[in-house]
Amino acid sequence: MHTLKLQIQDDIYENLLSKGIDINRKLQEFITTLADDGYPVISTQEAKKRVADAVDRYRDGSGSYTPIDKDYIDEMHNYIQSL
Repeated sequence: MHTLKLQIQDDIYENLLSKGIDINRKLQEFITTLADDGYPVISTQEAKKRVADAVDRYRDGSGSYTPIDKDYIDEMHNYIQSL
């Protein structure tokens, strides 16, 4: 196990404490999510193979894709415009 040193402004630290936030626990949770995004680890070579296979399926028409309907397109367009 390793120990990390963190410097934080006094006012931010006091604000977190006043809200009853367990800073150490929150940081541990955050770091855990950085280390584990929920997806299994694959090599760069495997990732390139998967992309190449997907491109091949697209080009030869053997892939299966979710149909996009007009409502979805409109919703995405509105969302992108709102950004």
